[in-house]
Amino acid sequence: MEDQFTNNPGENIQEAVDTYTETNQDKTPSQEFITPKQISNIINKLPNGKAPGHDNITNKALKNLPNNILTQLAHIFTACLRVAYFPKTWKRAIIIMIPKPGKNHSKPESHRPISLLPTMSKLFEKLVLKSLQKCIKPRPEQHAFREGHSTTTQLVQLFKDLKNNKSEKKYTAATFLDIEKAFDRVWHMGLIHKLNKNTDLPNYTVKLIKSFLTGRSFQIRVDDQLSTERTIQAGVPQGSCLSPILYTHYINDLPLHPQVKTSIFADDTMFHAAHRNKRYAISHLQKQINLTLDWTDKWRLKINAAKTESIIFGGKPTKTKITVRNQTTNWKNKVKYLGITIDSKLHMHQHVKIATQKAKGARTSLYPILNNKSPIPLKTKIQIYNMYIKPIILYGSVAWAPQISKSSLKKMEVVQNTTLRQITGMHYLTRNEAIQRSANLEPLSVTIKHATQTFYYKASISRYQHIQKLSA
Repeated sequence: MEDQFTNNPGENIQEAVDTYTETNQDKTPSQEFITPKQISNIINKLPNGKAPGHDNITNKALKNLPNNILTQLAHIFTACLRVAYFPKTWKRAIIIMIPKPGKNHSKPESHRPISLLPTMSKLFEKLVLKSLQKCIKPRPEQHAFREGHSTTTQLVQLFKDLKNNKSEKKYTAATFLDIEKAFDRVWHMGLIHKLNKNTDLPNYTVKLIKSFLTGRSFQIRVDDQLSTERTIQAGVPQGSCLSPILYTHYINDLPLHPQVKTSIFADDTMFHAAHRNKRYAISHLQKQINLTLDWTDKWRLKINAAKTESIIFGGKPTKTKITVRNQTTNWKNKVKYLGITIDSKLHMHQHVKIATQKAKGARTSLYPILNNKSPIPLKTKIQIYNMYIKPIILYGSVAWAPQISKSSLKKMEVVQNTTLRQITGMHYLTRNEAIQRSANLEPLSVTIKHATQTFYYKASISRYQHIQKLSA
């Protein structure tokens, strides 16, 4: 597990090393101060059910703090800002290993680590986050960890580009990159360099982030036993609210070829190039891959060539292939991006098949409570369907619905209608429309239409210009 939090090999960039070293030389103190009211406002919004870290302080306990303790916390947090110091005891994480389904659980890599940070650390980080958000602005293509952005906005943008290219009779060559352990391998020196050179953050805030990143450690907990304490040498801390914004800034300077577009959601990175000549589209995409590899080498990120996938939308694969690290990637007939399976012809048949199968599986699992003989009230059954089954069918529908056929839409409607019959126990001759009315539901096609109208209205009034363009 310790190996996961180590730097990828690479040459030191002297400018980054110098910046990292010089960060502590400016002794200008912070003039910011934290008020008890600011702390109280954050505490009131904390969820009660979150597990604490090694300090065993729960969010519920924080909500019962008297005013004099809030005042003392304000003094402590203000002092941390003034001297740009992040206390060492707040930098120790407890990691819980969650087994991945269908994997060999005797291997560490078959588990998903969940990091539990001290509650006091997370409280202070939320105060620091507001300062970072004023100066760090993610690039427009990044749709993760941002207000007014989501997987839906990212998918709508991608499908819009693919549809436009298709209408203009262009081929679209696309590559989906896998950045290996992206968050866990961020090079601290490189990140501090970028914060210092590419933002308007004051030096004392950069010093605080440096203190926040260095000297971190973790222990793995199994039942009530803890492993020995191990050091973290790289990466942004899992479970910290600061990590997403720090990572997005770290990749903000990812270079982009003028003939290539990119879609980024956290560490999911996709490039696509369009041209009437298939070979030109592939050539532009290969140049982008080469640019990206040079950039990742410089900033110590690693592309997993084995998991990188490529596809040509609007045409058949060619003998010319994309090369990543001297390893050619075979053209796929379909790819999965942000939970949506997209085929080369944009027909969406495969996605509908997968989504309906998952929905049926969820329905089968919930059958003991979602049947007409269940003692649960009908209204509650409908709510369970709306919460656990319907979202599986409709995920991303605003983006892909214009591409699906009537037969595919009918298959999705069948899942809803069958589920409602199972819940209500109505006679098989009862019309679907009558069952939907009794359950106060509408056909999925109508639901998708309303969701689409709502999405494009919100996009049209977004404060982000690139989101406004989605409604055009």
